Amino acid sequence: MKQFIIWISAIGYALWLCAAAPVRSGDGDEEKKLVMANVRASNEKIQSLTAKMKQRKISSFMEKAVTTKSDFYYKKPGMYVIAPSRDDENKYIVTPKEIWIINKKNKTVTVTTDKEVDFSQYLMGFSDKEEALEALFDIRVEARQVSGKFGSYKMHLVPAKTSKLYDKLEKIIIYIRDDLWLPYGAELYEIDGDITIWEFNNIKINPKIKDDIFKQELPKGYTLKKYEKK
Repeated sequence: MKQFIIWISAIGYALWLCAAAPVRSGDGDEEKKLVMANVRASNEKIQSLTAKMKQRKISSFMEKAVTTKSDFYYKKPGMYVIAPSRDDENKYIVTPKEIWIINKKNKTVTVTTDKEVDFSQYLMGFSDKEEALEALFDIRVEARQVSGKFGSYKMHLVPAKTSKLYDKLEKIIIYIRDDLWLPYGAELYEIDGDITIWEFNNIKINPKIKDDIFKQELPKGYTLKKYEKK
């Protein structure tokens, strides 16, 4: 479950958190200031978003990388859904109150505790905790590169020594396109050597999304479980 919290939080982070993270004064990084300002402005205009998401998991315990494709939904304030195309993959429904993990294979729904939700909230950027974000990561942005039809910025996020993520994550890399000023890819490097790579395409801004998409309701025949941190 700890790994899941990092995973789901990093997805939210890859898409939206950089818009909320404050710029450290005295960095002297013009690229970072430019990217942060434009992503903030873009984020303010977005009320909803859909995308196609592809995840690739690389682990020292697996011979081959595992690839998963999902539909991604986002809606303010702080609601996310990750709906995989395969029934053997978990579905995630995230609201400001709870995170639901729906396992179709075992017919179970796991709900996080309030403490874990709180941790995920400020990572995913749907609560007013910018002071915590500033303490979590040191941020560096590389110079603009041309990637296909748009320019791209590579953002490096390294957990600060005082961060809760310092002993869990090595770094997060986010790729931001300068036509939409939104992330279109991210890489999560864990301390244990595991790597998770996300790609986002077919991004649609401010589409109409039915409220039922984000509804946290126990399906018939499923068992509800409460996750308790150990």
